Amino acid sequence: MSVIHISETTYKWLRSKAAAISQTPDEVADTLLRQQLVPQHAFIEVVEKSNRLRARIKRTTIPVSVIVRYIQLGETPETITQEVIPHLTLAQVHDALSYYHAHRDEIDEEIALNNDEIYWRNYLRESLGEEGYLKITGQVT
Repeated sequence: MSVIHISETTYKWLRSKAAAISQTPDEVADTLLRQQLVPQHAFIEVVEKSNRLRARIKRTTIPVSVIVRYIQLGETPETITQEVIPHLTLAQVHDALSYYHAHRDEIDEEIALNNDEIYWRNYLRESLGEEGYLKITGQVT
């Protein structure tokens, strides 16, 4: 573990910000440093979801991990944009894959944690809304 020395004023700001969002000063500092120091991906944003940071394609609810799973299942960036998720562009999919290669451990961990039926049912409910979920699962016609 590395140690970074910061001014007392900056630490007070971090402590105040952390208390406001129920995090530790270290967590706030880590998030801010990642945002500033990690190479930027024009189509990717990192948001807090279920008390975890999650990378997703900007202005969508599609996590980078979903794109990676489609690739792992044999889809190509072209088939993802043409058949699977046609509202995405090739640039968005390639940026998601680039982000994955830069953050492989985090995304692989997310995939492992979310690799069950309950997670995907909740994901569909969140993405489609209850009515859309019921329709796509055949519970409403």
